[in-house]
Amino acid sequence: TAPGEEAQIDFGTGAPYLDSEGKKRRTHVLRVVLSHSRKAYSEVVTRQTTECFITAIENSFHAFGGVPRTIVVDNLKAAVIKADWFDPELNPKLLDFCRHYNTTVLPTKPYTPRHKGKVERGVAYVQDNALKGRVFESVVKQNEYLANWERTVADTRIHGTLKCQVGKLFESVERGVLQPLPRERFPFYHEACRVVSRDGHIEVAKSFYSVPPEYVTWEVWSRWDSRMVRVFNKKWEQIAVHARVAPGKYSTLGVHIASEKVSGV
Repeated sequence: TAPGEEAQIDFGTGAPYLDSEGKKRRTHVLRVVLSHSRKAYSEVVTRQTTECFITAIENSFHAFGGVPRTIVVDNLKAAVIKADWFDPELNPKLLDFCRHYNTTVLPTKPYTPRHKGKVERGVAYVQDNALKGRVFESVVKQNEYLANWERTVADTRIHGTLKCQVGKLFESVERGVLQPLPRERFPFYHEACRVVSRDGHIEVAKSFYSVPPEYVTWEVWSRWDSRMVRVFNKKWEQIAVHARVAPGKYSTLGVHIASEKVSGV
């Protein structure tokens, strides 16, 4: 694999941590491996959600100082909605993330682990070398430990094919050919399907936002963050955009009021 061309991504079971009551809690460790140099990034999360998945990948790009041209991911629920040999249905938020970082996501083919071998060996390496038999006081402490382990252990091992240290190979050959990071991090949003009520509004986080009157009783797709709400039709055309309002409040745009109501009929 050419330098800067590909990163492979997978999850495995991380080490447990102790919660506030002293009970052991399960974790998942994400492993991102640059296919040329084998330089890697590991991060522990408590859930396999799309947001956790994307944030960890984003953190890996910033740790590497750049972006590979493609990322290969396992058929993980957070990434792939439906695994298919020729036409995988990828999570829309992951596709938006890849557009933001100018990279392409390629899911592995179902039931063919040979399509993604480097990272799976990398996950086992983390589990057996870094985390085996350990219990951490928090997720933060486990991630601090992993970051140090990557620098002092994983980076110093000898690359099996190119016969040089992983960290030195990354610095001398691969770091400089990664794509540049965008100026800003990926803007996370929530999204959900909504049915437009008869008064022409949809409910988002206990607030109400208008859409064009021709969509009354239709299903639409809403995306929102801390500042804005955007609404799309089934063709993914944006049909409304609103500033967020407080819970219980309505945001009604004049262009969304049906003409007969405006005329008083």
